[in-house]
Order: sequence, then C-alpha cells, then structure tokens
Amino acid sequence: MWISEISIRRPVFAVMLVAALVSLGFVAMQRMGTDLFPRVEFPFVSVSTVLEGAAPETIESEVTDIIEEEVNSIAAIKSLRSQSFEGRSAISVEFELSEDVDVKSQDVRDKVAIALNDLPRDIHSPVVGKVDPDAQPIMSVMVAGDLSIREITRFADTVVKERIQRLPGVGSVTLVGGRDREVRIWLDADKLRAHHVTADDVIRAIQNEHAELPGGQLQTAGNFEEFSVKTLGEVLSVEEFADIVVAFADGAPTRVGDVARVEDGMEDERTYAELNGQNGVSLEVRRQSGENTLKV
Repeated sequence: MWISEISIRRPVFAVMLVAALVSLGFVAMQRMGTDLFPRVEFPFVSVSTVLEGAAPETIESEVTDIIEEEVNSIAAIKSLRSQSFEGRSAISVEFELSEDVDVKSQDVRDKVAIALNDLPRDIHSPVVGKVDPDAQPIMSVMVAGDLSIREITRFADTVVKERIQRLPGVGSVTLVGGRDREVRIWLDADKLRAHHVTADDVIRAIQNEHAELPGGQLQTAGNFEEFSVKTLGEVLSVEEFADIVVAFADGAPTRVGDVARVEDGMEDERTYAELNGQNGVSLEVRRQSGENTLKV
C-alpha cells in the first residue's frame, strides 16, 4: 500500500522512478549476452563401444546388453536407450534433471569398468561422455558442383575449410561426404608365389620407402650455423609406388609393380552429402567452448 500512497502524493517522484527503472532495464538488455544455443548442461551420458568386424546381433548380445545391465542399476535414471550397429554399440542414459551430470558420469564410468570383465577381449575401451552443446555443429556449409568428388573434396579441404577455421570463435570444421585420394595396391597371389615374396614383404617395403624421417642436425665449420636435416622419402605418384623394390632374387630386384596392380583411387565412401541432387561435401562448423553462436 505504501507504494501506491507515495505515488499518489508524489506523482513526479513516481514518474521519475519508473523512468529510471525503464532506462536501467534498457541498458541491461543491451548488455545482456544472447546466444542462439544457450549453454545448458543436459543430464545425458553416452557410452560408445567399438568391436571391429562384429555383426549388430553380436554387438547386441555381447556388448550392449552387458553394459546396459550394469548401468541400469544406477539411481535416478529417467530413460536408457541403446543402438547396436555393425562394429559399434551406442548407449544413451538420461537422468533426472535435478541430478549432477558430473557425478552421474562418474557413476556410469564405474559401472562400465565393472562390465569390462564380461566383454570380449579384443574390444576397444568404451568411451563415456556427457552431452556437450558446444560439440554440436552450429552451421553446415555445403560445397557441390559439376566437378568430381575428389576435386570437390580437395577444394573444400584446402580452401573453404582453411578460411572458415581462421574466423574468430570457430573451434573446428569437419568434412562430411568427402573422399580423399588413396593409392590402392592390389596384390596378385600367383605373382607373389612366382617371385617368392609375401604380402608382409610388400607392406614392409612400402613402409620403409614411404616415410619422412628426421635426419638430425648439420653444423657448419666453426658452429656458426645449424641446419635441420630431414629425409624426404614420401612416395607420391603411382609410378613411384610401383617402382618400390620388395626383394632381390639372383641380383634382380622384385618391385611392387611386378606382384601387384597399383592404381590412383579414392578412399572408401564412409559418409555422404548431397545438394539438389549433386554429390558434394558438407563442412560442419563447431564453435569454441564458451563462444557466442551469434557472434561466430
């Protein structure tokens, strides 16, 4: 009641007070930080496990079910979802909103550590992590055209990606749908036997030749200058790969091209991106932790 009483007795004071509050509110609004995706910690914990070469049914029975059984005993679980793919298990655990996600993440790690005793020996260590809003892409940039996917990938990686990464606030840029150059070497079993070499011999020869190694330091007379020496042994062309010596038989060299077919190709397609029916490359842009999405 005293507020209304003062406002009636002193109307000028009431008007000035309201004007001051409005002005302060306007200033505060201008200085208030805004973000398209405000940082919120959701009570989600994920468990990702890799068992290479395993079928989805095997992943389900030998990995996913075992981890789920242990994790399900944690208190305050709201929901538990799982997916089993070829060679990979993905489990998502949602806790009550009032729970501390850091504490629950540690609880999940403890349960996964217990489940490790019952998992296959050749499994990769399960990765437990929280859902991080900063890890989600804030923008996707699509590069497509009439060029080959290899040329589009090279342009997206060396030009577009480099320029985006230099922008302030950008944390990382990931290519989706790109296919890099890959030299493929197809071994011929009959030729290997004829030249008395094995696949391991070819692999070792390529590893020894296709490498850049540090050569130490080179000093001038009197130690006035010092240079770093590096052995440039990286093989670039198909012809150079085919010319690598694998072994010697009666003084004659056996080269990679004698026992294999070498071709200049592309890596296997693992991801796919398309724009208006054209193959392309998508660049997923992620911000640095704590950066404002609108400013980026």
